[in-house]
Amino acid sequence: MTAGAGWIALAIVVFASWKPWRVLLGAYLFGGIAVLQLNLQAAGVKVPVEVLSMSPYLITILVLVIISSDRSRAALNAPAALGRVFHASS
Repeated sequence: MTAGAGWIALAIVVFASWKPWRVLLGAYLFGGIAVLQLNLQAAGVKVPVEVLSMSPYLITILVLVIISSDRSRAALNAPAALGRVFHASS
């Protein structure tokens, strides 16, 4: 975990529905939001720095809420063994 962004990485996997090309799209989306908030701070936008700093996390929560609203689609794309206990055979 780096600078609190570890859970954003997990959110990207959920956002991508376990599809590699969507992981790339999600990484650019969430990374772009982080860069945007830094650029807005540097430009001197009259928004409190705390609001700008939490914007990547708020967008992440918003995206996860939107994606989780359609349960059938989320379950359809999940790996078949997700949530099952693994027992290694000797």
